[in-house]
Amino acid sequence: MTSKTKILTIIGSPRKEGNSYQAAKKLEDMMKIKGDYEFEYLFLKDINLEACKGCFSCLSKGIEYCPLKDGRKMIQEKMREADGLVLVSPVYVMHVSALLKNFIDRLAYLCHRPEYHGKKALVLTTTGGMGIKETLKYMKMVVDSGGYDVTSQCGLVTAPWPPTDALKNKNSNTLEKAVEKFDSSLKSDEKGVSFGNYMGFRIFKTVSENVKDYMPADYKFNKGKEYYYPAKIGILTRIATGLMLKVVFFMMRDLGPRDTKRDNYFTEHE
Repeated sequence: MTSKTKILTIIGSPRKEGNSYQAAKKLEDMMKIKGDYEFEYLFLKDINLEACKGCFSCLSKGIEYCPLKDGRKMIQEKMREADGLVLVSPVYVMHVSALLKNFIDRLAYLCHRPEYHGKKALVLTTTGGMGIKETLKYMKMVVDSGGYDVTSQCGLVTAPWPPTDALKNKNSNTLEKAVEKFDSSLKSDEKGVSFGNYMGFRIFKTVSENVKDYMPADYKFNKGKEYYYPAKIGILTRIATGLMLKVVFFMMRDLGPRDTKRDNYFTEHE
């Protein structure tokens, strides 16, 4: 007997029965037709999640040093347990809701130390008219930076008046395409490493080695890793990345603390 694929849906709308939730429920219904999925919902409005204090502790020292002891830890435990994530927000003034933005801010350290590799994600937004493109782009960038593979994006227009048949069909087709991509990705075992992802890892790892006294958590996280998870990195990718790193760090040479002992880092380690 195979186990169910667990999907965690996090909803950033302050309205529990609004358009965002209704869209998420339609997505769930369509996903369950395609596979054996189990959905769990978290409404940020119901969770004690205090506003980020901007103390920088999670970034420099580690998330365990965050002074706020609230629902953040519980949410992350559920994110780790789930196989996939659906992140949902209405468009508020061309951006995500304040509830979701605070949630993102509270997990800022994931941009430096992504934890959710191997997990798939779908980002979903609803709007009365404008802002879908901008909001989805931001949501995808943030979720990607946490290690998720955002395989599907869905933006639905839900104006505060009865929709036309044309709009109903457009929303339905958009949702169907998003569900198809998300379902396929969850059933795939493919875990390739793109040049861009490997390049990003090498940049962060090298920076963390140079500023380990200021960002010890990043240094500890990256130390000894060839990549975020065990993966085969082709020789051409390694060579090309090495060359690109020399260019990148030459351009960044005046942005960080200088360690004269490491001036010949690339000559010695490439």
